[in-house]
Amino acid sequence: MNRIESQSFFDGQIQLLTGLNEFRESLWVNGFALRNQLTDEEILPFISFFDIIGITQVGDVLNITFKIYPDGLKSYTIEVNPFLKTFRYKGKEYPVSCFEEMFVEKG
Repeated sequence: MNRIESQSFFDGQIQLLTGLNEFRESLWVNGFALRNQLTDEEILPFISFFDIIGITQVGDVLNITFKIYPDGLKSYTIEVNPFLKTFRYKGKEYPVSCFEEMFVEKG
């Protein structure tokens, strides 16, 4: 990973961390993580092969759109409530502790 960049939400309480990773030659993926700035607690882990496309704050949630490589063709959109430590995907709510297992195939 080259350089970590950050963006704050909810008046600086929540921080989005992003970092470019060279997935393959000439294919750069912008991995991301969410962290609570007040408690220094990780909300979403940094996964280097997830590529963040966009993030917006709407009320008390963050809408995050991302792709997963090596496929990279399909986009996923989740709503994260960083204070309740939950995310919504396809109309269902899950604890953030299930985020990685929801999207990463074990094999």
